Amino acid sequence: MRPSRPSSLSVFLLLLFGLVASGLSPATAQTNPPPALIRVKAGVAVVDATWHVGASAGQYASDELTLGLAPESHFDPHKHQLHRAPSYGIQSRLSVRAIVVEGNNGTRVAFVKNDLYIPQDMLWRRTAQILEENGTSGIDREHLTTMSSHNHSSPFYSSTTFGPWLFQDSFDLRFFEYYAQAQAEAVEKAAANLKPARVGASVSYFDKTARHSYGPAIADDGTPAGFPQSEGDHDMMIVRFDDMSNPFEPKPLAILANFAVHPEFLEGNDLNSADYLGPLERMVDRETGAVLVWSQGSVGTAEPERNSYHSVHERLDFTHKDYRQAEYGARLMADSVIDTWNDVAGGTPEQAGRFVPFSTNFPVLMIDRWYPGPISHPYPGVSNCRTDQALSGNPRVPAAPECVGPRDEFGIPPPLPDPGITTDDFEALGIPIPENYSMPSYNALEESMGVHLQAARLGEILLTMCSCEQWSEQSKNLKTRTDLIRNNIWKGFDWAAQFPCTQQPDTTWKCPNPHNTSLLLSGITDHEYKRMRAQVNNDAKGWNDPANVLWAESEPVDTTKIWGNFLHKELPITGPGRGYPLTIAIGMANDYNGYIASYREFSRGDHYRKSLTGWGPHSSDYLASRHVEMAGLLHNGPALTAELLDPKEIADQVIQDAKGIALGAAAETLIPAYEALLPDDGGTPRIQFQPSDITRFKTAFFTWFGGSNYTDLPEVTVERLVDGQWKTFGDMSGEVIVTLEFPKGAASVVPYLQGRQQWRWTAHFEAFDGPANALARTGSTPAGQYRFVVDGHHRKGRQANPYHLVSRTFDVRRWGGINVEDIRIEPDGHVSVQVGPRSTHNVPGIGGVVIGPVDYPDSYASPIPFIRNVRTFTRDPAAPNDPTKLEWFCNTCTFRNWADTGKVTQVKVTIRRAAGGALTSLASLGPDGRWHTTHTLLPGDTATVEIGNIGDEYGNFNAQGSPTITA
Repeated sequence: MRPSRPSSLSVFLLLLFGLVASGLSPATAQTNPPPALIRVKAGVAVVDATWHVGASAGQYASDELTLGLAPESHFDPHKHQLHRAPSYGIQSRLSVRAIVVEGNNGTRVAFVKNDLYIPQDMLWRRTAQILEENGTSGIDREHLTTMSSHNHSSPFYSSTTFGPWLFQDSFDLRFFEYYAQAQAEAVEKAAANLKPARVGASVSYFDKTARHSYGPAIADDGTPAGFPQSEGDHDMMIVRFDDMSNPFEPKPLAILANFAVHPEFLEGNDLNSADYLGPLERMVDRETGAVLVWSQGSVGTAEPERNSYHSVHERLDFTHKDYRQAEYGARLMADSVIDTWNDVAGGTPEQAGRFVPFSTNFPVLMIDRWYPGPISHPYPGVSNCRTDQALSGNPRVPAAPECVGPRDEFGIPPPLPDPGITTDDFEALGIPIPENYSMPSYNALEESMGVHLQAARLGEILLTMCSCEQWSEQSKNLKTRTDLIRNNIWKGFDWAAQFPCTQQPDTTWKCPNPHNTSLLLSGITDHEYKRMRAQVNNDAKGWNDPANVLWAESEPVDTTKIWGNFLHKELPITGPGRGYPLTIAIGMANDYNGYIASYREFSRGDHYRKSLTGWGPHSSDYLASRHVEMAGLLHNGPALTAELLDPKEIADQVIQDAKGIALGAAAETLIPAYEALLPDDGGTPRIQFQPSDITRFKTAFFTWFGGSNYTDLPEVTVERLVDGQWKTFGDMSGEVIVTLEFPKGAASVVPYLQGRQQWRWTAHFEAFDGPANALARTGSTPAGQYRFVVDGHHRKGRQANPYHLVSRTFDVRRWGGINVEDIRIEPDGHVSVQVGPRSTHNVPGIGGVVIGPVDYPDSYASPIPFIRNVRTFTRDPAAPNDPTKLEWFCNTCTFRNWADTGKVTQVKVTIRRAAGGALTSLASLGPDGRWHTTHTLLPGDTATVEIGNIGDEYGNFNAQGSPTITA
């Protein structure tokens, strides 16, 4: 029998009683509804996805065409690489993180982040197959989104196309199946742990870590092109999920973040790493109690900042500056994430009108659609070479990824004289001729023949998922066409609108040079000027109509007829198909169709980013406009428009499914067979070298024998003794580095096959003080007792067996390196002290520059080749010869973000009177940089600085006393 439904009054009284009993005000009830009104559920899970040491560490790994059989070569018997050097350790572990959301309509969607280089159809498809076969998560392929972080320092062996092999390494079925299973496991764990939830979202402006990928340029016709370094989509977008199991005590659950910046903070160091994502996830997870799930926005035009438009004194120099700068950048991003996350709970949006308050009762909807591509460009292509170059006698070959011509590549004069013919000449006669030509990239870069797009609705939050390395042009266009503001469509970056041009008496134009706007580009014809602006601002309506198929990739001479960057159509504010308060444009999802250049950037000349744009000159509008249409349908708008080439896509999906099934079947058969043949690991897990006691600015090392690089992937933590209990202090999110000593050369083959090869691992833990700047804070390592804890696997009896090792306790002590460089009696009888250690560095054009007052140790002795003391400096452009304006760096000195220098906070001088007795005089810092006592010395008095009487802001001290001086 169905229970009777309580009356509205009884619900209100029960709720009011609960509020009074819990001490909450009635205002809080708006965000803490009774359980009956909580109809949304969410779950989150994290699965470790750190593949084997030995797999090459991403795009910037060292090249090594060798089998590892040379006497000094690293021999990886499991052959995780082909033309790249094997990695020899883990700087930070990788993870798969999943959020599953269920709406009040019972629909579930899953958002899955991985730390891979690019997304790919086969991996998305195989993950979906596993989920559908298991049937426990309620997630199928039409409700699954996989999102790649675009990491350049992690293994990537899952692509079945050969293009990525040039940047990474070849396909490995073991890796492919490993990641598919990890992604499926994360979804299943998240779905199995659904909680009643409230969901809200907000956005903040954040520009500290990203710049435009390539910046300003000049088009091949001499007009301004490219973008300012500061141009980009600087939205830090946060969707907050709170556990409402107890409506009166919401608990942080998950954060879906969207921002754009390449994980290219690191150089090629042959250590597997999550780049900035490792420390970023650590900081946000620990400080919020929620699990951060990261997604990329317009990452195609967002690479790490390098002081290009910020002050050099902010130290925002991140491009290939390695781990300590990656941690600094992560700190800045974490602060923005947490601030925006707090805005959701506080109802304090940074940007009015772009905010979705908490809700517990809303529908979840998702559209998953494969599109066939433009009618005029029905295949994915690469290179996209300019036809005018060929017509001018300089033909370029579309050799992936860029266009290669004899003059460009080899400096050889064009084989043919320039006849003075251009595409404009044909087009003026009414003859359509493509402005660009490309090479098909199906099975070279793209795994499919179609375009995979998704759109999801979480209440009033719209998420669009693009299988592309999205540009800010597309992201901004999509957000402004789907928002609740009319006539604000972002059409593209118009140089002439931002930096006005001037028409000359001869009708030509002068425009500011994008590389230096104080200089001018001259001789721009009126036609070139109008064409430049039309390519950005004209409406793209009609370019993909069947009637225009012959002209879609040609450009009319009449500039008023040019199809510009985007279709000028936006969603209505009210009614069916209406817009959204917040649109989150996710890139790098599910599949990869390359960079997506806008029409203007596609048309201005040959360049690398344009070369990878997969679907022709109007690719960006093709994707954006279809996302707008999908967004409208999610609000009960018009049905999606059927495409003329849809039958092509239907056939392709059959082929792709068959490939995915075949790969899965091969993996399920071949991988167990391969692993059954692996020999045992030699020896037994045991400790070889215990850690020594250290001071700050030193590193503790712990070495043990474990399993092979295929069997073992040890999880190492450092614990600290707090109130008699061991508590985790650091983990492998960049705090503890783990390395492996590989066997050397051909001599290792036989011991390995006989099961005698022993595998030696080492954990590295730096103790330090973090920078004093609050924005750069990484914290200091507290003095105390610590130990390493290792959990791994060792193969014996043809199976992997777990092992557990704990090191001896080691001490971390305060640094005692502060000293007295000089102590003297001033003419007035006071004692003055010069504190150090300071260091002097020779700077060209300036001379000796003193760094201090306390210059901390820069580095330490380490077996890791990356660690080397190479100190550099950056000049302030406004004062290049001012030694006080130099910014000093040592990016290879440490893994963590150490303090460069310290500030002395206390100096005490012990004075002993000749007449008897002693006193301690607290000195103060004078304008001369020395510390002066308030007391004076009398004849026969002595003065000294005793051990421990100098202290800095971190508690470091002087471990040695000063000389004694006598008046």
